[in-house]
Amino acid sequence: MSGQAVAATASEQAASRAALMKLLFFAATLAFLPISSYFFTEKYIWSGNSLYAAITAICAANLVLVAYIILSLMEDQQSFKEAEERKLPDSKKQR
Repeated sequence: MSGQAVAATASEQAASRAALMKLLFFAATLAFLPISSYFFTEKYIWSGNSLYAAITAICAANLVLVAYIILSLMEDQQSFKEAEERKLPDSKKQR
């Protein structure tokens, strides 16, 4: 295997590991944050009103999902730019 192929394989493994870690972080956050915000706000903020606590939990879940989507889009744009930068030197070599 050439050095470039080994570097590409290591880069792909690092990228997949980073994506997996990001997914696990957001999955744990999505499991923990809405439930904890429900019970915390029901007891300390809304004084036993479960409707407002449920709305707070829904907002917390939506915030986690929006944050995941935004980070995924930013990561996708960054990888697209890196791919374009790699293509530019190759196209100049062909001329």
